[in-house]
Amino acid sequence: CLIMGGKSDDKDKTIKEALTDTLVQSITRLSEENGDVDAEIRRLSSFLSGQYTSKFANEFTVSEILGIGGGGCVFKTVNKLDEANYAVKRIAVDKERENMKKTLREVRAMAQLDHPGIVRYNSTWIEEPPVEWQYHADEETLERIKSKKRQLMQYNANSVFIYIQMQLCKYSLAEWLDKEDSMNVASRNLPRMKMWFKQIVAAVEYIHDKNLIHRDLKPGNILFVENDRVKICDMGIVTEKKVEDGMEVTMTQTGSGTPEYMSPEQQALFSQLSTKSDIFTLGLILAELCVPMNYDKKAKIFENFRRGKPNNIFSDERTAAFVSLLTDVDRKKRPTCRKMLDD
Repeated sequence: CLIMGGKSDDKDKTIKEALTDTLVQSITRLSEENGDVDAEIRRLSSFLSGQYTSKFANEFTVSEILGIGGGGCVFKTVNKLDEANYAVKRIAVDKERENMKKTLREVRAMAQLDHPGIVRYNSTWIEEPPVEWQYHADEETLERIKSKKRQLMQYNANSVFIYIQMQLCKYSLAEWLDKEDSMNVASRNLPRMKMWFKQIVAAVEYIHDKNLIHRDLKPGNILFVENDRVKICDMGIVTEKKVEDGMEVTMTQTGSGTPEYMSPEQQALFSQLSTKSDIFTLGLILAELCVPMNYDKKAKIFENFRRGKPNNIFSDERTAAFVSLLTDVDRKKRPTCRKMLDD
């Protein structure tokens, strides 16, 4: 009745077309699952009256888009209530329950982790705006902050959005490595690199102690909160390690992560995974910390490590031996994080 009873001007026609799609999708979903009919009616009524409210839009002001990737986007924001800065990650997902469950894995992983070397988690919530509402909101955001990052809007018109509010950091290790002054060997003095690396390893040890495997360690997921304090972030593909009779065992999984930083067993046709896969990646990161590399040089060096070939890139023999141990093609020979910290 609400649809058919409106005026026949252009604006109402647009609303009717949008509502037709919305109602078809809603009726289909409610017929396929035991949905909350009252909640659906309230959502559609909000769309009709123009009164839909977004917690994110109401409580946060976006000042910058920090990153956009396959897992969603990250905003630099100011909370309107406490006036503090936060990073807010937004993940667009389908309404299917399995898809939602998979995405919420990151939220649950972050919620249980409390360590000085891991980006602090604050809260999470889910928003289900009317069809195409988010497109208009994002258009306004891009215009206001004068950004051309329209990749922000690469999601389905009827997506559900999961928001994760977390600690705001300054920049990533990847950004530091790309800086011109970081190519200077003097900026990578060994005591300083060891200090950073120790913080990273301590955080990974904590993750492993929680029976989790990060699976996507890389400089882009290591953030600076201060000049010499680093933290790990992005638990998007974290998975539980497999334990039998009190001992960890290797499991077969589909390849996930960043191929450039994967261990050889992760890149295999039948991908193998264990905490030792994270250890191999840590070895690559340590090598990148100690030796300035451009993209092509890094690709060749990392592939040599995966194939068990010598690189001869280190001036310090102990560092060379240590990285060689972490990146041993035989994962059983790689040390645990605890043994690395004791070295």
